[in-house]
Amino acid sequence: MRSLSMALLVGVSIAGCGGDPEVENREIISNLIEAGFPANDIQVFDGSVYVGRDAHVTLEASRELLQPLEEGSAEQYRTTNQVGTGVTKICVNPTAAFNSYSNLSQGLDLAIANYNEQGLRLTFARGPATGCTANISAETTTGTGGQAGFPSNGLPYGVFYIGTGLDSYSADVNEHVITHELGHAIGFRHSDYYNRSISCGIGGDEGDAGVGAIHIPNTPTTATVGGSIMNSCFRSTETGEWTGSDITALAALYSTGGGVQSCSNYNILSYRGQNGTQIRCGCDAVGGGAVWGTDLYTDDSSVCVAAVHAGAIGTAGGTVVVTIQPGQSSYAGTTRNGVTTYSYGAWAGSFSVSGTTPPLNTCSSYSFTSYRGQNGTSIRCSCGPVSGGTVWGTDLYTDDSNACAAAVHAGVIPASGGNVSVTIQPGQSSYTGTTRNGITTLSYGAWPGSFSLSP
Repeated sequence: MRSLSMALLVGVSIAGCGGDPEVENREIISNLIEAGFPANDIQVFDGSVYVGRDAHVTLEASRELLQPLEEGSAEQYRTTNQVGTGVTKICVNPTAAFNSYSNLSQGLDLAIANYNEQGLRLTFARGPATGCTANISAETTTGTGGQAGFPSNGLPYGVFYIGTGLDSYSADVNEHVITHELGHAIGFRHSDYYNRSISCGIGGDEGDAGVGAIHIPNTPTTATVGGSIMNSCFRSTETGEWTGSDITALAALYSTGGGVQSCSNYNILSYRGQNGTQIRCGCDAVGGGAVWGTDLYTDDSSVCVAAVHAGAIGTAGGTVVVTIQPGQSSYAGTTRNGVTTYSYGAWAGSFSVSGTTPPLNTCSSYSFTSYRGQNGTSIRCSCGPVSGGTVWGTDLYTDDSNACAAAVHAGVIPASGGNVSVTIQPGQSSYTGTTRNGITTLSYGAWPGSFSLSP
């Protein structure tokens, strides 16, 4: 299967005003060597300094390499610099050229949704939008890869580039690449930075000296093909969705602590036109607030009061998912659950609200063999009605087994389906087949990877 490279621009905003380029480059090279980069990995091309052939380093970035590493919890691997707490809403602003490529444009919307579905302290919006505390420009370049940089001064890197050749790939592949580049912009390293050949088939160590390749607790220290959206290279079959370890890494770096931000922190009006975008947020005890509409509410309505009206939560509060919807020609007011909403005419933006998190990915969308060796990692996924599937083992199943059929066999879900947690386990010397719950599994000898299942 062909792997496609996503080049990484190591750098931050261009420093300074009109210094001598030759003098600046000498300082950059000196800083890189002091930070531990091999001299034979540093080169000057067209007036700029590069390491690892494709990693551009600015003067400011080279100086930051010499700063002490921060203490505390650290993607799989992260950089020294992260996005500061003063940034709450990052607006991603595509150029007209970017928008002219349909799969790039759709991939951007999907990538933004990837981040917003995680309930992080950072939210993303497709610009132009209001309320932005940081901006990233989405621009085009040649080829079939992407480029971005790392945060500086508490801000995300200000631009990423996506090759126009990616427009010939699926929207899911574009979603994957853009999610990856946004990951760099907020401080994630490649999960296989220490050996690019894991995902690319070729290449070596990008180096961790000074730039920061800080392991994030509770994520794997080793990379596997398909194991992370932050692998150096991607496949033409990517789904664009997070893996379990990606989600753990995001929460470690950018969780609100309580898991979700308050709905009052969001200006839903600023998401107008981003139809389908979902925002997971929390409501405290619900008092008053004006709401227009029923089921579909005007986007200036009180989210938490609308959630009570919709039956998504009670007046004591809870976590809700707000989905951005198109504007409507009219809104009907009704009384439900102790809340009376108002009628209104045409309004340009709406939202719906539910009390459940966005649907889980289906278990069939995961290749559990790609998690081999990441023992203890759990992936939460969903199963539809189970009518068959090949399974080897009992309680511990080979990692190429059908997870949903195994879940029925294990008694975790009924044949009608449900949600399961798949936990990666070590390989076993043998697997015993049995019949349980209408599913017959097969016996097998030694196999290098397993999983267990729980509700």
